[in-house]
Amino acid sequence: MKNISTKSVQHGLERKNNGKLQTMWLEIPGYCNLFCSYCYACGGSVLKKENLLSWQQYESILNQAKQLGVDSIGIPGAGEPLLGKNLELTMKIIRRCEELGIYVTLFTTGEFITEQLAEQLYELPVEIMLKGNTLDTEKQDKFISDPARGLIRKGYGAKRNATIQLLMRNGFNNEAQCMEKFGRKSRMALVTSIMLGEDGTLDNLNDVVEILRYCRINNIIFDCDSLLERGRGTSCQLCASDQVLKNKLLELQEIDAKEFGNVWELSQSYVGTVCDRYMHHLYVSQYGEVRPCIGAMDLILGNMHSVSLEAAWNSSEMQIIRARKFSGKCGERCDNFAKGKCNSCLGRRAVNLDNEHLLEQGYVNTVGCWNCRKK
Repeated sequence: MKNISTKSVQHGLERKNNGKLQTMWLEIPGYCNLFCSYCYACGGSVLKKENLLSWQQYESILNQAKQLGVDSIGIPGAGEPLLGKNLELTMKIIRRCEELGIYVTLFTTGEFITEQLAEQLYELPVEIMLKGNTLDTEKQDKFISDPARGLIRKGYGAKRNATIQLLMRNGFNNEAQCMEKFGRKSRMALVTSIMLGEDGTLDNLNDVVEILRYCRINNIIFDCDSLLERGRGTSCQLCASDQVLKNKLLELQEIDAKEFGNVWELSQSYVGTVCDRYMHHLYVSQYGEVRPCIGAMDLILGNMHSVSLEAAWNSSEMQIIRARKFSGKCGERCDNFAKGKCNSCLGRRAVNLDNEHLLEQGYVNTVGCWNCRKK
């Protein structure tokens, strides 16, 4: 048996705690042509265009990040980065990162990646994180539609599957080429959450097993977690129960070990690894708001329109978080947290996580999870 490779997860994970800012996620405008009912950022909603970051501000943020020690930038799916309205900005960000020596994790639907664009991206320091709720094309279309809002999309699943093949033909999953070019085991991923609708009409419980096997066989990063109950995710009715999540993760753990020799401990965040962003990461929204991470939506460390990245990193709130001052079930009663096998989750297991409560209490209040182990 072997431990899962540290190079088979997102570039921004599995870091040594050196007290410095090492990774950052940077939103682009939330334009999107899909209708995902579970979108944490409510992608496709009306934007406050007057407050969006300018290119000059993006460039300044990247320069500040490099000076502080950042070597990994993520462009999350708050909007579709490769949609026509965002493509120029996205490519400018990636090319500036290339100049600065920063690797980019790009979350995308994949349907706008042409042969020409794939060739361009292959030469740049970027890994492509494709939406991959299921490999079933018709079922995939259901996951990116929202019948409750009367928004139905067809044909996406087939385009996404074609993009998977396109990226593989261009070498994004060729381990030898990826290692030689950027020191990565793979430069493409399939990204999903484990989902089960309350009425049982839509789920991907069996699909994630198929995706795991497909990824392991084809040297593709398997990026799987639970839904983040933020934005439309709070009312999407696709959030699986704790018991369903635990059972599915145990199944994935067994398959990965027996069939592929990958041994990992259960985590309430990512499959195969533990989220460690609390100690090396910041999240910057399309409007310049700085947060600790994608899940801490109500904790604002400043705004890039008026503060520096360094000031946000050294804020009193971030000092509390980085010191692991966590109360409640995670911080006080969980052996996994005590031994660093879990870092709780600011987006899933923290309550009342805003500036007022955090500064007044001096700690993050937590409620624990299904994987809690008594000390």
